[in-house]
Amino acid sequence: MTVTLDRNPDGTIATLRFASDHPMNVFTVDTLEALREKVAEVAADRAVRVLVVTGRDTVFSGGADLGYLGSLDDEEYRHYIATEYALFAEVEDLPLITVAALAGPCVGNATELALACDFRICAADVRIGLPEMKVGFVSPAQRLTAYVGIGKAKELIYGGRLVPAAEALELGLVTTVTDDLATEVEKAARRYAGYSAYALPLTKLGIHRCYGLAGDGPSRAYDAEEQAAAFATFRGPDYAEGAAAALEGRRPRFTAQRPASTDEILKGTR
Repeated sequence: MTVTLDRNPDGTIATLRFASDHPMNVFTVDTLEALREKVAEVAADRAVRVLVVTGRDTVFSGGADLGYLGSLDDEEYRHYIATEYALFAEVEDLPLITVAALAGPCVGNATELALACDFRICAADVRIGLPEMKVGFVSPAQRLTAYVGIGKAKELIYGGRLVPAAEALELGLVTTVTDDLATEVEKAARRYAGYSAYALPLTKLGIHRCYGLAGDGPSRAYDAEEQAAAFATFRGPDYAEGAAAALEGRRPRFTAQRPASTDEILKGTR
């Protein structure tokens, strides 16, 4: 995986690109850590007014690689999940405009990264969503629900469906659909770079306060709960079957009984 950070000539627009040889451009913990380092670099550079986050030209990211996750022990998996949640929060908290430039699949934790950005500009072939429930894994909920509302969020998250670009635009999951992604992103980035760098951070903070995203607001407490739930389902009775079924191209056969309470599931994971 190669993670690069480039700037335009006057330094106001930075482009953070991650690209690997994997056909789905998936996230490993090394990728997540490298992305965090670059985001910290952007946060420290007061000249940057817009950050564009993008994957490969034909695929943003398939998210987590089930085979790779299956190779992690408990400590390694906890580090993976903590690293990705820290990355999402750090992107969300940047006091500048962030744009996800999306092509092809945008799946799972890649969708979370895209939703942590202010805008999502996408090619017409984009498919975006959170399919975790299909493999017996907890799905993150807070960002998608904030964009689409509780009813549609339940439909999308429980169903694990990847939403095509036109529908994602109608739902407000993406900002723009275009046949010329590079040109549209460049045009938008130049426009956003002209915003007041003094007023924008305060305006963004005001919007985030409304959704509990500011500082250590409610959403950060939800992050901890979602991480606990992720670990519980990762080591739960259904995920191994769900992951195996996905890798083998068949329907999973989930057999676990419903627990007495969610506290029973989460016991010992926090």
